[in-house]
Amino acid sequence: MPTASSCSCRAQWKIATALIFSTMLLATNVCYPQEMQNTSWAGYYPLATGNSWTYSVSDKSKARPVVWKVLNVKTDASGPVFAVWPTPSDSDDSGMQLQFTSEGLRELGDDFFVLRFPLTKGKTWSVSRHGQDRVFVVVSEGERCAVGKLKFKACAVVRDDDPAAKLRTVTTYALGVGPVRYEYYKMVREGFAKEATQVVTIVSYSAKPDHNSQTKSR
Repeated sequence: MPTASSCSCRAQWKIATALIFSTMLLATNVCYPQEMQNTSWAGYYPLATGNSWTYSVSDKSKARPVVWKVLNVKTDASGPVFAVWPTPSDSDDSGMQLQFTSEGLRELGDDFFVLRFPLTKGKTWSVSRHGQDRVFVVVSEGERCAVGKLKFKACAVVRDDDPAAKLRTVTTYALGVGPVRYEYYKMVREGFAKEATQVVTIVSYSAKPDHNSQTKSR
């Protein structure tokens, strides 16, 4: 028959074990969702060799096509670096060197974050250029959107105000797809023009989020 002392020791041991288990469970609940959320946000710009996005560029002249493609990937000390380049090469835009970090998606050529985690509505970040701040704002995240005939279940809209370039760019990203719409607004005396001078919309795409995922195409 157990003594009162032995029963007390067993009870204390059970309480200590329960507390340790609860602490471990709490730590898991705090850390794991953040890790998973970062993975989800990265889906707004899926990067893998061969991924491509075909757009229609509309401005004052007639619409013309442009294709952005992940040409290759190299690895540096911080991880994979994806070369994303436009075709035709005489496009107004230059290529990008993109790399995901725990903080977001960085463009290494000009050293700024294209997307900054956590990617939530109202999130802002900036980079200083020639004494002026280029400011990024997440206008919305997680809402449905449509571009032409294509419909997407979750989208993020990021506004990029660049005083040095005298340009505002509003980019819509679709989860699992990548950038699906760009709107460009010139700077005017009162701020930025209300009407876009150029709109770039997705026509088709082939995007593979990672090596474990199936290619999505339209």
